Amino acid sequence: MNALITGASSGIGETIARRLAAAGHRVALMARRVERVQALAVELDGAVAVPGDVGIVADCEAAVRESVEAFGSLDALVNAAGTWVEGPLAEVSYEDLRAFVDTDVSGALQITRAALPMLMQSGGRMLHINGLQGLIRARPPVLYAAVESAVRGLCESLRWEAAEQGVHVGLITLGSVASPNPVSLDEGGRRCRLSRDEVADAVCFVLAQPRGVNVDELVLTPLGQQW
Repeated sequence: MNALITGASSGIGETIARRLAAAGHRVALMARRVERVQALAVELDGAVAVPGDVGIVADCEAAVRESVEAFGSLDALVNAAGTWVEGPLAEVSYEDLRAFVDTDVSGALQITRAALPMLMQSGGRMLHINGLQGLIRARPPVLYAAVESAVRGLCESLRWEAAEQGVHVGLITLGSVASPNPVSLDEGGRRCRLSRDEVADAVCFVLAQPRGVNVDELVLTPLGQQW
């Protein structure tokens, strides 16, 4: 499988890239930190660096083009790019608001648009990583709930549109994820964080399904999470 992974310079994206490369798949690594993705590409067998910002259309198009030039085709897009803005909406700066939307909403749309023609050719898979507040909108921060809801809407609608061209569209919705991978427990001894490796397990499960089998959504939450 030839996969393009966004947000691949660290965190969940890097963990997914490492897992897929270890399984013998070829991965293209997209993230803004050029030196980091280049170093990771050298480290991983069958990997190429396609640095760029999902918030910039030209970068998205270049990442897809360079992935296909390197591998000959594109079988999967895993969009793990994302950022975070904390605080009540009334206190968030317009600059932070715009940067958040550029990455998490516009970025998701743009990398999706750039990859779709290649995935139509291969009958491939598109998988977006999303947050729990796109599903349960009962808790602030409001801005996070808004952008995650937008990504959910993208995947739910695109699933029907892209199916006609043989493209599989999935969503992995996550509760709290540990940074990097500690097992944390609440007072009752229950897990209150997922590990990045457990997220990568879910990604591998979705990507391993036979053609024609779509995993619409997986929701992963630690048992001890209270919201």
